[in-house]
Amino acid sequence: MNLQKIGVKFFLGSGTEIPLSSFIPVFHHWIQDDLLEGLLVDVAEYTHVHQGPGVLVVAHEANYSLDEELGKRGFLYTQKRPPEKSSQEHLATAFRRVLKGCQLLEKDTAVGGVKFDTTRFQVFVNDRAEAPFNSESLGALESELNPFLSSLLAGEKFQLIPEKDPQRRVGFEVKVPKPESLETLAGRLPA
Repeated sequence: MNLQKIGVKFFLGSGTEIPLSSFIPVFHHWIQDDLLEGLLVDVAEYTHVHQGPGVLVVAHEANYSLDEELGKRGFLYTQKRPPEKSSQEHLATAFRRVLKGCQLLEKDTAVGGVKFDTTRFQVFVNDRAEAPFNSESLGALESELNPFLSSLLAGEKFQLIPEKDPQRRVGFEVKVPKPESLETLAGRLPA
């Protein structure tokens, strides 16, 4: 299976008390100054949706959002229109882009106090047709994640906790015993 439409979410360690509406001008600034890869189109605000997508940066080939799915606020990158690449390249692209967004948020004084927890994050496939919720899809994702994460985490042990709810997307929560900086993780990704 060629895993496309990868989603990666890093959870906030601090800054969860900052109102979601505070991120709207930040994301508009990202578009105006072209701070992220891809063709950034617009900002959509879903702060009224309980445990929803929060504030979304719509791009041509992906979406970026500060979301609160299942009550866990974090920064999420979801591929929509991936170019034809290998699964490892899709994973590298998704991680490079989500880590860049996390770094921008941590450095932005308009939303000071944002800090991401690098000891846990989610990886999933946002395509139920390509990756139906079954053990085969979960195994395919796991076989791609293991070598990718071993490289990203420089051989550090990690735990893959599979999604168990069939109403959700095939994916894992990844737990790592020790935190590393966003910059360190991003520096280990292929260019």
